[in-house]
Amino acid sequence: MTPDHNPKVDPGRFVVHLEELNSIARKAAFVMLLLCIFWSFTANQVVSMWLEIVPLPIGPNNENLSVYGPFDWIQMRWSVVILLSMLTMLPMVSVMTYNFAKSGLFPRERNWLTAVLILTTTVVPVSIIIIWAFGIPALIDFSRISGTPEGILVRYDAASILSLGLGVTWVMVVWSITTITLSLSRIFGMVSSGKTRFRNRLLTISSGIIILTLPVEYDGLKLIIAIMMALLADVISQTAPVKMSLWSPYGNNDSTI
Repeated sequence: MTPDHNPKVDPGRFVVHLEELNSIARKAAFVMLLLCIFWSFTANQVVSMWLEIVPLPIGPNNENLSVYGPFDWIQMRWSVVILLSMLTMLPMVSVMTYNFAKSGLFPRERNWLTAVLILTTTVVPVSIIIIWAFGIPALIDFSRISGTPEGILVRYDAASILSLGLGVTWVMVVWSITTITLSLSRIFGMVSSGKTRFRNRLLTISSGIIILTLPVEYDGLKLIIAIMMALLADVISQTAPVKMSLWSPYGNNDSTI
């Protein structure tokens, strides 16, 4: 049977969809709470393990590593907890998202959504691991080699280092999801007037998320980073070939089930 795309909305069905969405939100919130509790007991160990691979001269007992604002450290610690919890919960959220949306999608839309969810569930975690294991240490090493004041003992703010890492991670996550979504939209033929469907909305939402959520260490650069992220995602997605015939919900070029 073909999904009903009648513009007339049945109030009963709309209420049912809202109840399903509310159930998904409650389940996700409960799982997120449990994961935050779990990761809160191991976050310090994770941070300590990461600091050991960071190429900073912090001394044998981390004497050159300081916390200048206790509340800043609490904020960064819980940011790490939330990031780890979201990363752990990503597969479950992908499955729930697909189960909720599949009944209202055409076959090609379901295939597109499946590809997007699978790639984001695999690419995003791998990207985060690579960023924290290799990318951020390389960036710190480059900045350290660039030079430090001679004759002055340099101390490092642990909260600021983590904040910089979280900012880079968040930009890469948003960029990856945006690029994957736009690229797969072209591959599945969801193109109108030469442009990917919902391209402008997705780029606007992604840019807004970057501007609103980057840490204070990126103040003054948020707008530039958001624009560059959106442009790079759009340019890369445009290189994806249109593999399938152009699709329209009002045409008959989509198979039915």
